[in-house]
Amino acid sequence: MFGFRSPKEQDIVIQLALKQIEKMLKEMDGEGKDLRKLKLKRFQKTHHVNCRCDQCQTAKAKEDPRLRGLQEAGFKVYVEGD
Repeated sequence: MFGFRSPKEQDIVIQLALKQIEKMLKEMDGEGKDLRKLKLKRFQKTHHVNCRCDQCQTAKAKEDPRLRGLQEAGFKVYVEGD
């Protein structure tokens, strides 16, 4: 799933992610946001369009932005209507 070798490593990562999600939701609830309209959106952030690294040069030459190096992957949480 995450490229780990053992299910134990996967479980550790999943548990850490769940703790972070729970903490974030408690903070949002404390701010008075209505969590019934909660939305999660996945995202992947790649190198900037103006990046000049070899990987980005190859992506530009092949005209395929998916070849840019992945910097960050995760999710954004927002409450609909905010």
